[in-house]
Amino acid sequence: MSAANDPTHRSNAPWLSGGKDFGFVSSSRFLDQTPWRVPYDFGTVYYCAAERVEERMMLDQHILGVEMTSGIVRTRLDSGGWSSDAALAGALYFVAADSDLHIKKEQPIDFVLATIDPGKLDQFSDELGITEQVPRLAYNMVNASIQSLATKLRRSFLSQTDDVGTIASEFVLEASTFLLQGAGKSHRRLRYQLAPHQLRSALEFINANLSSSLKVDALANELIGCSGFYFAHAFTEMLGCSPHQYILDRRLSSAHELIRNSTSSLAEISYCVGFSSQAHMTTTFCKRFGVTPGRLRQSRTTARIP
Repeated sequence: MSAANDPTHRSNAPWLSGGKDFGFVSSSRFLDQTPWRVPYDFGTVYYCAAERVEERMMLDQHILGVEMTSGIVRTRLDSGGWSSDAALAGALYFVAADSDLHIKKEQPIDFVLATIDPGKLDQFSDELGITEQVPRLAYNMVNASIQSLATKLRRSFLSQTDDVGTIASEFVLEASTFLLQGAGKSHRRLRYQLAPHQLRSALEFINANLSSSLKVDALANELIGCSGFYFAHAFTEMLGCSPHQYILDRRLSSAHELIRNSTSSLAEISYCVGFSSQAHMTTTFCKRFGVTPGRLRQSRTTARIP
């Protein structure tokens, strides 16, 4: 079974191509540079920290991934037009081999990504008795078990444990089954929505003001011109997380970046990204990433690279 050639199903996922050492796509700066990558049973698995990105790449293997945080992503498949979409936090995406992909992430989004040989996905399909072709692109597929496995992968990478490959294989098997059984064909119907420019304005304002006290009601009333109730429901439906959760995600991602790439103290970083204290940041950071800020800083020069 090969991927369908109809590029009508567009993805809002941040699929990124892998490094030249892994031989499955043209070089990608972000996957080339990430220290979190290991081979596993069916390909290579990566974790990439949140960052804005614009890249174009050719794929010769399938990609299965999960956006760990939400944001707006512009995509173009092959010779088609651009599509701008809201990426759901924690949702699965798939992009088929032999695709020419161009992406622009408007907000920093961290993600887990695994490559899989097309022949292996064909084998899974045969074992499941599925004869339909997989879509070229599928996105915003929500499954709690797959999201949990992606979270375990991120924690394993950051903690530098030895079970990354095992978790990656489990993740790909479950995600492949979910995809092959038709999850990629579903379409969400939203009860509450913001206009694209409203959502973009809200995200840009949040990202520019992380160190400030961000109030949802004030953001809704003063920036968007709607009630806090409507804004919170629309935001949650469109991005898969509440405004409060998104703000927390962005503070944690910004802290993650500063811990790895700056010499600022942890106390300075905590206040810079909007936490009330270093202790508050440490507790929240450890709960999210499974590793303390101090340990992440210590491990930045020893992260796993094959």
